[in-house]
Amino acid sequence: MTPTKSIYRLLGIGFIAQLLLSSCSTTPPPPATQPQELSSATEHVAKGGSAGTLYMCYKPNSYKHYVAYGTYPKTMRVYRNEALLKKSTGKSPIYIDLSQQRGRLYVGKEVAMDWPVSTGVSGKETPVGHFRISQKKANHRSNMYGKTYSADGKIIDYNASSKDPLAEGASFVGAPMPFWQRMTGCGIGMHIGRVRVGRRLSHGCIRTPSAVAKELFKTTKSNTTYVTVVNKTEAPYPAKEVLELKAKAKAMAMAKKAKEQANAAAAKRP
Repeated sequence: MTPTKSIYRLLGIGFIAQLLLSSCSTTPPPPATQPQELSSATEHVAKGGSAGTLYMCYKPNSYKHYVAYGTYPKTMRVYRNEALLKKSTGKSPIYIDLSQQRGRLYVGKEVAMDWPVSTGVSGKETPVGHFRISQKKANHRSNMYGKTYSADGKIIDYNASSKDPLAEGASFVGAPMPFWQRMTGCGIGMHIGRVRVGRRLSHGCIRTPSAVAKELFKTTKSNTTYVTVVNKTEAPYPAKEVLELKAKAKAMAMAKKAKEQANAAAAKRP
């Protein structure tokens, strides 16, 4: 056998041995590129992650996932935790956050439901405080605000007050307030009404989407359920960090865009 053939033979044996050893290994080789995973929402923002993808850092269907997603609190989406709603009772507290125009039902320290509301306009603000529901009425009409009709049934005023003087033959009809839940003696309460995202529209009442108002009506109890109206997010709110991170991510994105625009403008200068 020539020296050259001996060398090729040795190389061939070594290559086969290496293949046999690698096939017996119980640990597979690592992939060429490891997917980068976010260990936390804080890290996501610190690395320049957008507010629009922050929700991916939280467990799907969790309350924090809901808050992190989209344009919350300016959204008509309603959060429902069915397991918690089944545990809700007349003693489950309700919070109305005027700053966010959101309502929340709690079971313990957890949010069972979160929904949009429209509260009182400037000059007729919804009062801040701790109120107990004192009356519930599925079919209720306001005795303060509504419409006035002429003797022949035509609407004279779409936004009338019961205190307004009436022409001869005219009549006042109070505005419908279905699933009414009274909070004060001066006519403030929760009821079904037109809601617009982040907008205050009422004469002081808390307007609520139909499905939510009906759900609350089943849960609350007169002289038992408390509704707390606050000017800023309530103390037990469990997703403050999410809102802070969303705001920070948006601010960072705006600062980055402003810097890029400034650099682009500077590059165009002679």
